[in-house]
Amino acid sequence: MMKLSELLARYWSLATVILLPVIEFLTEGLLRPLGYFEVARAVLSVVCIALLVHSWFMQRKYAESKWQLAFFTLLLTLVALGPAWLGLNVMRAHFYPLNWTTDEILLYTNICDLQDRVIQLAEVLGIAVALWVIVDRVRWLIKRIRAIG
Repeated sequence: MMKLSELLARYWSLATVILLPVIEFLTEGLLRPLGYFEVARAVLSVVCIALLVHSWFMQRKYAESKWQLAFFTLLLTLVALGPAWLGLNVMRAHFYPLNWTTDEILLYTNICDLQDRVIQLAEVLGIAVALWVIVDRVRWLIKRIRAIG
């Protein structure tokens, strides 16, 4: 069993990344009338990605094997796609074409297409992580059954 200090050292940044969007969602009504909503979302996106990079370095230090590190990398990449999509959404809102020139339309549609690609990548990574967890649990179960019998 891990000590609380080891647990906090290893997972505080990941827990913060999970809690920050919840806090942002709860305070949305306070920030939107002040005009700081998009700025707060942009800062949130950057902070979350920075915390995920920190979390990856912490997992790298504690990983017992290269496969465990690969799993944590996939998992953290999946989580990082949320803040990346949020940052692109802020850019999309900022670059919304008001007078619809060709360049503005092209930039806006490229950002929308990039957001679609982020969603598709998240779906693929989600499936990969789910399959990895299933295979890992099946392997663990087989080892337990062999140890009993």
